[in-house]
Amino acid sequence: MGDSLLAYWRDRHGYQSFLYAIGALFAISAAVHSIAFFIYGGPWEGPVSWRKPIAFSASFAVILPSLAWVMGFLPARRRAAWILSAALGTASVFEVSLIALQQWRGVPSHFNDATDLDSGIFAAMGSFVGIIAVSIVVLTLWTLRPLDAPPSVALAIRTGMVLLLAGQALGGAIIANGVPQVGDRPIGSLNIFGEAGVMKVPHSVALHALQVLIVLAWLALFTRWDESRRTRVVGAACAGYSGLLLVSTFQTFSGLAPFDLAPFMGVLVMASTALAIGPFCVTAAALVEAMRAAPTARPGAPDSLGNLP
Repeated sequence: MGDSLLAYWRDRHGYQSFLYAIGALFAISAAVHSIAFFIYGGPWEGPVSWRKPIAFSASFAVILPSLAWVMGFLPARRRAAWILSAALGTASVFEVSLIALQQWRGVPSHFNDATDLDSGIFAAMGSFVGIIAVSIVVLTLWTLRPLDAPPSVALAIRTGMVLLLAGQALGGAIIANGVPQVGDRPIGSLNIFGEAGVMKVPHSVALHALQVLIVLAWLALFTRWDESRRTRVVGAACAGYSGLLLVSTFQTFSGLAPFDLAPFMGVLVMASTALAIGPFCVTAAALVEAMRAAPTARPGAPDSLGNLP
């Protein structure tokens, strides 16, 4: 596994290195703001909290490197890849910087029109989110082209990218729900749909599908399974994760709390959870079996494109 990771790093392109570096910057930002939270205290939830710069930094710290990894499987288009990487990296840095700025100023970062400066910052944040969303749309469409990856890895990439795109749409729905109500309701309640629909839940679930699925697909490469079985296992996880997103989205836009589940939805949650977690369990067992096998009986490590020798 270590050799595989080193191969990905060795064969990276400049535009991938750029996103990896920005991801590392966000990891540092998450750590710094976590330290600030422990030093200065304050609420974890609410319109003014250290949770926002921590959560946004941590999210981008994993999303951008995963997108960089995905770009290693795309048909080579150096100029287009650099444009996408520059747009994603730069816009995300400005977005999180403005969120952090508002926290350090002690004012809400979202839905804040208390002053002209606050309104301008919120509008600028919306513009940067728009750049990120358009870039992800383009990248998602690009992954629908033939990928230089095994079918199981390609399935994880495409499903993860489509769900990431859904996450962007759900983020837009949060803004669309909250902006018309600014001034009429407390800022902290503007991401609630109806009576109790927590819009951040499906948004967060969708945003991190890509990382979950590509990790599973990568781990499956080190088992002794053939590609057909790996693809079935990854496909089950894709179906399970999609089911969880479907339920959380339904709950939210029905105005229901995340766990205020009707019987049918409860069954669907259990089935989707089993489909999402089960593949990781069987893959872990297969990895243990592969490690116990004689070295000569095990497949070689995948190269930087996920291909087995």
